[in-house]
Amino acid sequence: MRKFLKIIGWTLLTFLILGFGIGIYFYQTDPMIKAMVKNDESKLYYFPLKEMGDMDELVYSENILPVDDSIKIHTYQFKPATGPKGNIFLIHGAGGNVSTYKSLIKPLVDNGFEVYALDWRGYGKSTGVPNYKGVMKDTEVAFKDFLKRNAADSLKTIVYGMSLGGPMAIKITKDNQTKVNALVLDGTVESAQSLAMDYAPADFLRNKIKQTPERFNQDYVGVRDIAEIKNIPKLIIHSRKDRDVPFKRGKNVFEAAKEPKEFWETETEHIMTLKELSDDAIKKINTLIQ
Repeated sequence: MRKFLKIIGWTLLTFLILGFGIGIYFYQTDPMIKAMVKNDESKLYYFPLKEMGDMDELVYSENILPVDDSIKIHTYQFKPATGPKGNIFLIHGAGGNVSTYKSLIKPLVDNGFEVYALDWRGYGKSTGVPNYKGVMKDTEVAFKDFLKRNAADSLKTIVYGMSLGGPMAIKITKDNQTKVNALVLDGTVESAQSLAMDYAPADFLRNKIKQTPERFNQDYVGVRDIAEIKNIPKLIIHSRKDRDVPFKRGKNVFEAAKEPKEFWETETEHIMTLKELSDDAIKKINTLIQ
């Protein structure tokens, strides 16, 4: 019996050492696991692309805005062929840069909207490295520029947030309720914490994230902040087939929002509403500002 227990003990120890070794290996070789353990914002949430794609089929102007001494962001104002019927402040998602979203911007421009979009620090031609507080600051600086550029017209203002841009669109709208006429969210993230939980590759990491909300910045939380927006029409879009941000996240944000609001359940890929359901999307946006 003693010999048997000794064998069991050594076997368990071997498996323990092996498991520990495998854990260290994946920690050292998988940047996402290391980022989750260290809560490294720049790698957890942001996937910038520096190279700009071709946007020649769209008419636009480009501008450079200083955010602080070391950060300069690039913004783009896309103009429709005729006089615009509304101004859209667009906040894109975590991947790529403004040019990546050309196919989503084009239906808006083709249907008479002027679209202002920014690249956060580290994206496209913008300098710096993205982080939680920094991208929000970039967005606020760009929104002030957007308002200044459109101060002379009487057109309606729509804030449009996609995916990771959703919580920032909510924060901008919450802080500028007398200047925003409508809010649109497509595939919105609920919070930084929920995003980390959704992408955690192991249960122990997921539980750690769930139990330590203090490890995550709380400056802007979509599901919390949207409850403070009053009297502004809201269109919240989320696909049942969304594999990047779970459907329940969009639903949670919608349920936290005050009226007037509409939830549009789709069957597209993540944030592909404007590309795959262009006509329906334009009709719903037109209704928001009528």
